[in-house]
Amino acid sequence: MNACPLCQSTDVGLLYPSNRSGAAEEADFRCTSSRLAMHPDIFRCRDCTLVFNEPGDGSHDHLDEYARVEDPEYLEQEASRRATYARELDHLERLTPGRDLLDVGCHAGFFLGFARERGWCVAGVEPSRWGAEHARAEGFEVFNGPVEAYETTRRFDVVTLWDVLEHLVDPVSVLRHIRRLLKPDGLLVFATHNLDRLLPRLMRGRYPLFMEMHTVHLTDRSRDLMLRTAGYALVDVHTHARAFRLGYFLSRMDRYAGPLARVAERGVDLFGGRERLLWIGFSGAETVAARLAADPPLPA
Repeated sequence: MNACPLCQSTDVGLLYPSNRSGAAEEADFRCTSSRLAMHPDIFRCRDCTLVFNEPGDGSHDHLDEYARVEDPEYLEQEASRRATYARELDHLERLTPGRDLLDVGCHAGFFLGFARERGWCVAGVEPSRWGAEHARAEGFEVFNGPVEAYETTRRFDVVTLWDVLEHLVDPVSVLRHIRRLLKPDGLLVFATHNLDRLLPRLMRGRYPLFMEMHTVHLTDRSRDLMLRTAGYALVDVHTHARAFRLGYFLSRMDRYAGPLARVAERGVDLFGGRERLLWIGFSGAETVAARLAADPPLPA
């Protein structure tokens, strides 16, 4: 690894060595991947504090994997996703009166559907062919491909990226492209994890969101620099609490709790609580809102 992808500093060091065995598989790129805390080498920039995975060839963005991946298990998560999006949309509607929205990484269209029910005019961008086809079948206008390839004369009040930013090799380049899709007073909103929060600080290399498909990991400092460099001004940051089906959550805890998690799963099945929603607000995830800055973006 020669330089930080955010600030281009060469003062970069290995933070956590790879703990994966063998090559990545297609299942590693599903939203419902169970390969928590299984990751390649993870590096940290000593200047801007950005943490990032080293791609195999220094630039690989996994777009081919995302285009091919299918994730039928994701469709079972609609109730929990809708509960999560309800809280986020409540907050978003307090920040803007506009109702024209683009969801980048819309996958099967759950957020698009919920926002449309609330009176928003929506469109989506999704690299997965499977995800884009499912969303289109629900009647949504969805571009299949990376947002950098999305061309339109339409300008949006809000562009959202739910659990997308951590998948990007060059988030500054993506956010600069999104500038061209926003109205002058438009709002960028994204949810991602922040390594300055308590859980990632405690768990270090065993943090669940260190995964093959998560290529960048923000801190407060690198988040703010990323926004300034891309030409945005920070508006709001709040904890991104997320709802999970209890059965689904326990199935992902095997790596940490082992037999105890499996016993808990059997108990949940016995008493019929598998579909009960569990709220998690301590994972280190946060929602960030920003507007176009008055000053031009910093040089790349």
